[in-house]
Amino acid sequence: LGLGNNIQRMNLDGDQRRIVSRVGRSILLDFHFSEGTMFWADTHAGHISRAGLDGTRRQLLSSVKGITGLAVDWIENTVLWSNAERGTIQRMDTDGRNKKIVLRDLSQPRTVVVDPNERYIFWLSDGLTPSLQRSDMNGGKRATVLKAADRLKVLAIDHRDRRLFWVQQGQGVHTAIGSSNYDGNIINVFNQPFRSQSLRMTIFLDYVYLTDSKSKRITRVNKYTGGRGENVSSKRMLHPPVDVKVVHPINQPVEEIPTPFTPGCNVHTGECVKVCSSHSDTGLCQCKDGFSLSKQGNYCDDINECALWNHGCSLGCENVPGSYFCTCPKGYLLLSDLKTCQVCDHACVHTAEGDVCVCPEGSVLNSDGRSCTGCLSADRGGCSQMCVTLYPGRWVCECQPGYQLQPDGKHCAAAGPPVYLLFANTVDIRKINADGKKSKTLLQEPRGGIIALDYDPVQKQVYFADKSLKRIERASLDGGFREMLFSTGLDSPEGLAVDWVHRKLYWTDRGLSSISRSGLNGMDREIFIDEDIQKPRGIALHPQAQKVYWTDMGSRPAVERSGLNRDVREVVVSTGLVSPSGLAVDHGSQRLYWCDLSRGVIESANLDGSDRHMLSENQVGWPFDVAVFENVLWVSDWEGHLLYRIDMRTGRNPEHLRDISIKPAALVVVHPFVKPGANVCLHENGGCAQVCESRLGLAHCSCHSKHVLSADGKDCLPINSSFTGQYNENKIKRWKECLSYKNDCYSLRCDVNAQCMQKEGRAMCQCVTGFAGDGELCVDVDECKAGLADCSVSEAECVNTAGGYFCQCKTGFTGDGQHCMDIDECRLDMHGCDVNAECLNAVGKYQCICRPGFTGTGLSCHGKIHLFIVLTETVYFKNHVLYSCLCAYYVCVLGYMGERCQFSDLEWWELQQAEEEKRRNMAIAMCIVLLITLLSIAACITYCCGNGCYLLISVTLESWRQNEIMNKM
Repeated sequence: LGLGNNIQRMNLDGDQRRIVSRVGRSILLDFHFSEGTMFWADTHAGHISRAGLDGTRRQLLSSVKGITGLAVDWIENTVLWSNAERGTIQRMDTDGRNKKIVLRDLSQPRTVVVDPNERYIFWLSDGLTPSLQRSDMNGGKRATVLKAADRLKVLAIDHRDRRLFWVQQGQGVHTAIGSSNYDGNIINVFNQPFRSQSLRMTIFLDYVYLTDSKSKRITRVNKYTGGRGENVSSKRMLHPPVDVKVVHPINQPVEEIPTPFTPGCNVHTGECVKVCSSHSDTGLCQCKDGFSLSKQGNYCDDINECALWNHGCSLGCENVPGSYFCTCPKGYLLLSDLKTCQVCDHACVHTAEGDVCVCPEGSVLNSDGRSCTGCLSADRGGCSQMCVTLYPGRWVCECQPGYQLQPDGKHCAAAGPPVYLLFANTVDIRKINADGKKSKTLLQEPRGGIIALDYDPVQKQVYFADKSLKRIERASLDGGFREMLFSTGLDSPEGLAVDWVHRKLYWTDRGLSSISRSGLNGMDREIFIDEDIQKPRGIALHPQAQKVYWTDMGSRPAVERSGLNRDVREVVVSTGLVSPSGLAVDHGSQRLYWCDLSRGVIESANLDGSDRHMLSENQVGWPFDVAVFENVLWVSDWEGHLLYRIDMRTGRNPEHLRDISIKPAALVVVHPFVKPGANVCLHENGGCAQVCESRLGLAHCSCHSKHVLSADGKDCLPINSSFTGQYNENKIKRWKECLSYKNDCYSLRCDVNAQCMQKEGRAMCQCVTGFAGDGELCVDVDECKAGLADCSVSEAECVNTAGGYFCQCKTGFTGDGQHCMDIDECRLDMHGCDVNAECLNAVGKYQCICRPGFTGTGLSCHGKIHLFIVLTETVYFKNHVLYSCLCAYYVCVLGYMGERCQFSDLEWWELQQAEEEKRRNMAIAMCIVLLITLLSIAACITYCCGNGCYLLISVTLESWRQNEIMNKM
């Protein structure tokens, strides 16, 4: 592979070493396996060179500008290259001799490949209509293999399957990998996003290997199905790779040359119907299945069923003489028909009986033979919320507080009021039942473009952003109140989210490339993020985890997150995205859901991006936004102007809601459990007249002493004014008797936490429940210390209050105090582990362990020092005295160098080469300066000497003349 200014050799495990240095930073590569040589073209310098595969015998073969493609013909031992400037394809012998133009008058030829066995040259034409062209090895029989509307960027050849592979780029950032046979038929195209603009690829067995200059890695994808790229190298390279080739005899096959014609039949290659007895006899041969009769009629050729693409294999095909067999990529299962590949949910292993799917420990294989079920499987045991393993192969489903386990033992349903949806419909906001049967318009804005909304469960208000009118407003959920929050400083607000715990409003602005926030009343407005962000759209919050999530539809599409205090910003998902749009957090399963507007897919992952799954593909035309609750995922479709609901775990059973929509955009689910942790008592005391307690998103009202709760469950009525119509005659009589002691109560000095009671015919002070004393002095009873508290859950602790107590979950747990669940700090990213440490969750706590290669407490991890100290003792005599000297020096372990062994061998070599090149450049510069100085001095001396000599000669001649005149006189 070309890396930086060098050519390096790397095995498929990622280990690499330098072979040739100073080859240029933009090169094209190929090799000749049987000769043991490699060839490269420096496209900037215009040089074509060769060397041995071990880096020796380096030689410059040719110098020519405008090289755009390079290929080696290992049969005829020639090198071919394309020249876009001249519109030609040329060739020469592998030793640089016999240069010749093979093809001319081509339209911007690029990326040439050859199949010497079939005698074909292929190249890409980057003219007005992008196309893939073909000719024979002599430049004749030119033909167009295929034409494309998209730009064709790079070309590779699969000699085993006799297929061509290319990368095509459509409008925007849409990219795909396509393949066909040599005639342009049996085309297979799959979407494959690429971040790198400078791209090279090669084919080996079942994989396409690609260079990724952005991440500085070599990745590979399955050549049949594509999918998420797999890194070949375990760590980032020092420089972006510029080209890659897999050196293996499979990539340069040599077909056997047919034997010369001999009359009669060859009994070793076929079944002869008539055996030839003499040269005059004519033999008639028949070939076995899997072979075809040669043109000469005397031997049988193997039929490559895989190359003909009529083998019936769903994915891979392997040809053998006379037959073939189907293969499957890693992780796929070959079914009993020996042709169809089916992916295993977890893993696939090879056994003597065939391929079988296996499941993680504790899970079991379903009857379909490929999917797994269990707490550690993708379906989480079929549980919609919590899965608890009892023992291997046995588990039960449990629900979070406020939810009830359904009769199927798997699904959890929320208690409380019925669920309904709010969705932005461009010109209005609508309220619709979860089943879509009933809907009504909450508010209208005929001139606007409302595409973003969210709601506050505390104040019962909906917040929405109007993209056309460029403003943000809020209104009550009953539509009776409406208020403008922002009408300036907005360009294209497309996403909006309410922090119902910390009372903040967040919104994305695609036009300003920023995320902003303010108080829910519009005060304290500020820019939250405006760096390294391009086109933010969807936004969602997780207040308990102190995180904000958003999607970016820019040139580097991603799903990102940040702390609410702007710390620890990180990319959650960045691969396989084109236009990530809507975003939602499911607090029940602690998972993240998003949709891609361009690809038409809906995906899910853990909050840190791990365990990524595709739920739906092409079931919804243009998915704009998603919302989740219980077991259902709702999605808005911009293309079909519909709302869909699907199973949030499997993505199956799509069902569109019966509602007449104009252009549905953002949508949210309204229910007290959707936004856990909301304290509804913060606003107007939850509607309670006296005491309000927020439980699972609902307000529970109660009254002080001497008051009773009214029938509406909100108001409190004093006993002395509410007896009429509420108490019977006997109660009224007893109350009147109590009034007779009213004056006696006034004379008593009862404590504020006591009440006057009638006992044995007289009035007396008695402490109320929760206090102890004689009535005139009442002190709080600490129920927690006295053992009177009913906090029976081991994960909860008792907290004493004045006159009572309450149970709260201990640190590391969450719940209402009566039901406590462990907080997975690792999953919610609420831990304090170092970036080089792994977080392991435990009940009520977590543990940080440094990753291999690092050492420390886990909260702080440092790279291991790749050295050890050697102590030596030297003994010597001086002046009849014995001296002993203990010396210490560092010795690096194998593979590391430097004063402190801080560099690997490769890094050390790079640094040494850079230093050596720097010193060489300095020496050259000094020599040039010295040479110029010497030349300047020499020129000055020459000039001065010339003038001085002329003056001296003139003076001498004048003196001679005067002497002559004097002598004559």
